[in-house]
Amino acid sequence: MPFLPGFDERWRDAPDFIDGTLREIWTDRRLDRIAKVYAGDAVLHAGPGLLRGRDAIRAEAQARLSAMPDIAFFPEETIWAQSGYKSVLAARRLWCRATHDGPGLYGAPTGRDISHRVMTDLWCRGNEIAEEWRVADTLAILNALGEAPDAWARRAVAAQGGPERCAPPLSPETEVPPRFDGKGNTSPWGQTLSDIVTRVMAGEIAVLARQYDPAAEVTYPGGQPDSGPAAAERFWSALRASLPSARFAVQSAMGEEDAPASPRAALRWTLMGRHDGWGLFGAPSGVELLVMGMTQAEFGPDGLRREWTLVDVPAVWMQIVLARGDG
Repeated sequence: MPFLPGFDERWRDAPDFIDGTLREIWTDRRLDRIAKVYAGDAVLHAGPGLLRGRDAIRAEAQARLSAMPDIAFFPEETIWAQSGYKSVLAARRLWCRATHDGPGLYGAPTGRDISHRVMTDLWCRGNEIAEEWRVADTLAILNALGEAPDAWARRAVAAQGGPERCAPPLSPETEVPPRFDGKGNTSPWGQTLSDIVTRVMAGEIAVLARQYDPAAEVTYPGGQPDSGPAAAERFWSALRASLPSARFAVQSAMGEEDAPASPRAALRWTLMGRHDGWGLFGAPSGVELLVMGMTQAEFGPDGLRREWTLVDVPAVWMQIVLARGDG
């Protein structure tokens, strides 16, 4: 029997379906399978822009493969919950390795090695991916190529013919309401992580020292691991300082606890408002921004002991550059 009605019997559960389709498309280099894996009316929300339909999703995949022909994806975690009679919502974290051997997204090929993470939320319905939210650590890619995110954003805009012709990134103007607006599951671990991040965004920075293991491992945009509540404070404070008056909202919160694995949780969240402070995105620009982020965490006996949070920093810079007419 399939793990849910409406899904193919070959898939044991949601992680098997998601990882299996990933292997078909990327490991087997079967981009044609996108027409089978994604629904005809699928929507992909990502920092570089909103994509609708299989053709747009396949074109984006071809562009990535052109820039990094040997790209390989290694699943690290999938947290999921049933969202309906024939559907699931899943949060996935991937480690990616590649060589910048092709032209396109990141300019002329450099031959440099690239390692970065990608985090996604997937709403899967009736054996297809119907909606996806994706955050890639593009900052880690640019760090490997030796390019600053603001400079890359200006170059990318110029390469597309200037602000008037540039494909718009995800922003308050281009984002659309989700087709699936489920909030995840009722796991206490998802609620715990949501509470921590929400309190930090409200200004209660001290919650990090109380809730984090003193030796917690944390990884933020750029991909360099760090440790301890102080490292967490540096990132979250810099993010909030950039948009001090913006509205923070948790879109989805899920958790799992299945021994022998540690309790785990995943969030998808947004920060929307005016870039009116110094912080993660440089000098205040006054631009109305949409920052889509994802956070996953693992808990231990002394509190939160591992955290991964991603924001597509260069994509946010694209919003700033386009709004100012740079490039």
